[in-house]
Amino acid sequence: MGSYAVRLVFDDLHDSGLYTWDYLYQLGAEQEARWAAYLAALAEKRLSRDPPARQGGQ
Repeated sequence: MGSYAVRLVFDDLHDSGLYTWDYLYQLGAEQEARWAAYLAALAEKRLSRDPPARQGGQ
């Protein structure tokens, strides 16, 4: 979206939102801490990043 932001399309086809260069830089700078916090939150809620197994052998 010009020189002030980008629009990302993720592998799950999620594509909403605009991200400024400053925010993307912040995400990169804080990646390790943010990833650890994300994984801890998943574990606390007993959730997984893995998609659920398909039923019926699909």
